[in-house]
Amino acid sequence: MTTIELEARKALLVKEILTEINSEEMLDKLAGYLKRIKKQSFKTTAAAPPCQYTRSEMQSLLLERENDSHFYTQDQVREEMKNFIASL
Repeated sequence: MTTIELEARKALLVKEILTEINSEEMLDKLAGYLKRIKKQSFKTTAAAPPCQYTRSEMQSLLLERENDSHFYTQDQVREEMKNFIASL
């Protein structure tokens, strides 16, 4: 879904809420549902943080990778791939 499509769906939802909500009770229920959905969404996204390295661990990993000198040219990679495919 593109950003424009997402924004359009959000606008339609807001328009529906504004036209269909006629009482404070309905508004309170809707707010409760929204709060519950946001809490569930937060639990699933916060369960596994994307990065779990400390600063010193990241620095040591970067130093390790810098010392690792496995650099290949495009021609070397192509040749390796040709040989690999030929061996199949």
